[in-house]
Amino acid sequence: MELPRNLGTRVGILGGTFDPVHNGHLAVAEAVHQALALSNILFVPAFLPPHKPTYTISPFVHRAAMLELAVANTPGFSVSRLEAERVGPSYSIDTLRTLAQSLGNQVHLFFIIGMDAFAEIHTWKAYRELLNYASFVVIGRPDHCQQSCGQTVAANFPGYTLNEAQGFWQGESGQGGIHPVAMAPVKVSSTEIREAVRQGKEIGTLVPSAVADYIAAQGLYR
Repeated sequence: MELPRNLGTRVGILGGTFDPVHNGHLAVAEAVHQALALSNILFVPAFLPPHKPTYTISPFVHRAAMLELAVANTPGFSVSRLEAERVGPSYSIDTLRTLAQSLGNQVHLFFIIGMDAFAEIHTWKAYRELLNYASFVVIGRPDHCQQSCGQTVAANFPGYTLNEAQGFWQGESGQGGIHPVAMAPVKVSSTEIREAVRQGKEIGTLVPSAVADYIAAQGLYR
């Protein structure tokens, strides 16, 4: 498995279907990059999401190519195609284990997740083991980020307590921390973009221009 070079020692992992990647994804990555002083954000498109969407997912090669175009000119943003090698569903525990083993103990991984998904973390495969390989970064709205994150931590991660001075939850055994990051939501979704393309509408304000050009050139979402 090949990974981008010079990722540094504090690497954020942002996974998803990215069908297509949009400005909301990039805004989240930038907010986390700054809030936690990360050396790099590694975007990891899923080959086959375990919670399968109700629509036919675009081929992996297109979704990965759009991501690479979206981050091409942004220092500190990279893309990994490691999920292309996966057989079966893309479970986060498998991805994080692979990345942790490949990058080594000197690299601290930060797994980025939205508040809605974090609230359902108990439904994920081996969810408590995720913290053996990475800290969590939980993205939520400014008006309830800390409170909602705390409720989910209390319900699902026994032994984790809030470090009030530093504003994150930490465990007793040196596992990864759980960091809330509040940001105003960016009102854009991949579903909205796919529908706009089907209707022949302009999407240039929703995705990077290179992504809009790729979608048009490849005839995606028609």
